[in-house]
Amino acid sequence: MSQASADALVASGNELLRVENYPDAAAKFERAAQIYPPHALAWKGLGHALLCMGRAQEAARAFDRAIGLRPDSATALWGGAVAHAELGNKVVAQNYLRRTLALQPTWIEMARSVSHFAPLLQVSTRAADALRAVLGTYSTRTYRHINDEARSIEVARFPDQPSFGRWTYTTIGLANTPWKELGRPRVELVFATSVDTEVCGQVLATLAFHLTSNGFFPEPGVMVRDVIGTLDAGDLSRRLPHVYIMVPRLWKRLPLPIDFGPPPITLAHVVAVSETEYSTWRLDVAGFEATLVRRNVDLTDLRRPG
Repeated sequence: MSQASADALVASGNELLRVENYPDAAAKFERAAQIYPPHALAWKGLGHALLCMGRAQEAARAFDRAIGLRPDSATALWGGAVAHAELGNKVVAQNYLRRTLALQPTWIEMARSVSHFAPLLQVSTRAADALRAVLGTYSTRTYRHINDEARSIEVARFPDQPSFGRWTYTTIGLANTPWKELGRPRVELVFATSVDTEVCGQVLATLAFHLTSNGFFPEPGVMVRDVIGTLDAGDLSRRLPHVYIMVPRLWKRLPLPIDFGPPPITLAHVVAVSETEYSTWRLDVAGFEATLVRRNVDLTDLRRPG
């Protein structure tokens, strides 16, 4: 049979969709796709009908076919984003939604009304995209607040960053927090280490919870006491109990901000420091980092004596 026959079936399917007769519409679209497989509108219509019938898995496959045939179809991309979001396929859904909004920026308000899209529209999603683009693929672990299970944050782990044999840990989620002071960028925490240990994730999660609980912006030059000391991390908690916030200069390829927004997103470098270093900072806040440079301190070395 010909494309003309498929066109007629698609037209009939669209009319059935309009009157919400989804099973018959799906049958029309499916038949059209069978007789003329390159018919992007048939696959897209089938996806919409199946999605309306609650058959997200099949709908996602139909939308994938439609998008493969017509990558610039905003409606197919939208349907694919919805179907994959319902299935929990976050990466695919996010990709389709981003492409949809690039084609149709005014659909952002409609996207905000879709509950499945809420995680995909968070500021932290943009932060994760920017970090992945520069640092590469990563694994994540979710940490929950010890006194409030409803509060959680993800920490990503990047191997061989900022250099070979080092690891980078970053929060993914702190950027969703707006700050009281006007003009503050959103921020994620970043930690570099030569010792790949779960404690690094705990340090960032603990600090992130502390900052959000107190509304305290991680300004470069700030010292936060006992972040590591309270973790009961053995010798590490005794040697390097505090953390210092500085500009992330170790990551040469990372632009700041990592996303111009709005709102813009930047990074705050978290460094483990000792009680002696804390005392040095108190005596000369402005000159503290110069002191670290003069002492040739490896800020990634969690085994250093401090």
